[in-house]
Amino acid sequence: MVKKKIVVIGGGITGLSSTFYLKKELEKQGLDYELVLLEAGTKVGGKIETVRQDGYVIERGPDSFLRRKPEMKKLVADLDLEDQLVENATGDNYVLAKQGLHPIPKNSIMGIPARYWPFFKTGLLSASGKIRVLGDLFVGKQQVDGEDMALGTFLRARVGDEMVDNILEPLMSGIYAGDLDEMSAEATGERFLNLEREYGSLIKGVRGIYDKTTAQQSTTSTFLTMRGGLATIVEALEQELSAKIIKKGKRVQKITRQARGYELTISNQEKLQADSIFIALPYHEIVPMFRDDSNFEEIGEVPAASVAAVSMIFPKDAIEKDIKGSGFVVSRNEDFSMTACSWIHQKWPHTVPDDKVLLRAFVGRRKEESIVDLADKAIEETVLSDLNRIMTINRAPDYTMVTRWRNSLPQYTVGHVQRREAIFEEFRKSYPGIFAGGASFDGVELSECVRQGIDGTTAVLKHLESIEI
Repeated sequence: MVKKKIVVIGGGITGLSSTFYLKKELEKQGLDYELVLLEAGTKVGGKIETVRQDGYVIERGPDSFLRRKPEMKKLVADLDLEDQLVENATGDNYVLAKQGLHPIPKNSIMGIPARYWPFFKTGLLSASGKIRVLGDLFVGKQQVDGEDMALGTFLRARVGDEMVDNILEPLMSGIYAGDLDEMSAEATGERFLNLEREYGSLIKGVRGIYDKTTAQQSTTSTFLTMRGGLATIVEALEQELSAKIIKKGKRVQKITRQARGYELTISNQEKLQADSIFIALPYHEIVPMFRDDSNFEEIGEVPAASVAAVSMIFPKDAIEKDIKGSGFVVSRNEDFSMTACSWIHQKWPHTVPDDKVLLRAFVGRRKEESIVDLADKAIEETVLSDLNRIMTINRAPDYTMVTRWRNSLPQYTVGHVQRREAIFEEFRKSYPGIFAGGASFDGVELSECVRQGIDGTTAVLKHLESIEI
C-alpha cells in the first residue's frame, strides 16, 4: 500500500513542535504515514539560539516564555524537561521616558491602573496626563463592528496621548518592535478591545479582573526559561525527531499541485511528493513557493522589522550606579537608540557568574532599522553611550556579542486579520491539504507559535483522514 506523506517546511519552534506532535499522534493512532521536516539552513530552532561558555548562558534570540500561556509549558512537559524550568527573579520593570527611568506603576495590567494610588504617584505622566487617563471611564465605545483600526488610534481615544507615548507604546513595542499607530488593534490589542466590549472602559475592565487574576498571582514570576537556555528545548526536539525525520539544507523553491497531492522542488532540483504540507515560515518566504499564483500578491504582504540584540559582560565593579530590576523599555519620544535593555544578571541570575554583570540591549524597530546595519563596534559604542546616560559604567565590556535579526519581527499592521484569513482561504480553495502557521500569522510569543504548530498537526491529520489513496 502507498503511504500517505506529510511534509513540514521550516525548522523553527512552530515547525518543530508541529512535527513532534504529528509524530506522537501517528504513533498513538498506529498510522503508517511518512513524515519529514525540511529546514533550509544548517540548524533548527529558528530564532532560538543559546550560547553556553565559561559559566554563562546567553540567549541570542528570545530568553523566556510567558508562564500564563500553556503551550510551551505543555511542550516542556511532553519532552520530560519540567525539572529544568527556571522562574525569573522578580524585580521592578521600568520605562525610560521624560529623560529618566520610572517604574511601571504597580497594580496595573499592561499599564492600565487597577488601583489609583500607585498610578497617581508615577512620574511617567503629568497631572493633566493622569486626569486624561481617567477620561477612559467616560469615553464612549471606540470600536466599529467589522472594522479594524490602529491600536494607537483606539488607545489614544480612550486614555490620551501621554499615556500611550510614555507607557503603553513602549510596552507594546517591546513585544512587536512596531509602531502602535500602525499596528492592528484586532491582531495586537485583543485584550484591550475585549475590556471595552465587556466593561465599556479599560480601567473598569482591569479593576474587574485584577482581584481574581493578577493580584492573586503577584508573588508568581511572569516568565519561565530553561536552566541551560531555550536551546535545551530545541535539542530535545531534534533528538526526539532524529535525522530520519529532520532534513537540513533543504530549501523548498516551488510547490506544484499534482493529480495526487503536491510536488515540492528543493534547492538542488530534488523532487519530493506530499499529500499534506504544513508551512512554518515567514510569509515573505512562502509567497515565492507559489510564484505562479498572483492571488498571493493581491492579498498583500506581512511586513517585518529588523532588530539587533547586544549582550555585554562586565565585572560587577564596572557598574558604579546599578539599578535594581529586570530591565526597561524606551519611549519613542526619547533621544535614545536603544529600544529596551534587560539586566540579565538580575532577571536570570543562574546564567551569570556571581562576580559578573550581563546587560542585553536591543536596537532597531519599525522605521528605526538603519542602526542594525552598523558594524558591531559602532552598535556597542552607541548602546554604551545610551546606558551611561542613565547609569555609570566605568570601563568597556569584557565581551560583547551582537546578534542581528533582519526582517525577523512580523508587523501586524491594520488589516492583518483580514489578510491572514485571505491567505488561509487561498490555501483552502486552491491548495487543499496545505496549511500555514507561525509568527507571521497569529502571535509572535513562543507559546503562540507552539499553539499554531499544534493547530497545524490537527489540520493535517484531519485532511489526510478525509482522502483516499
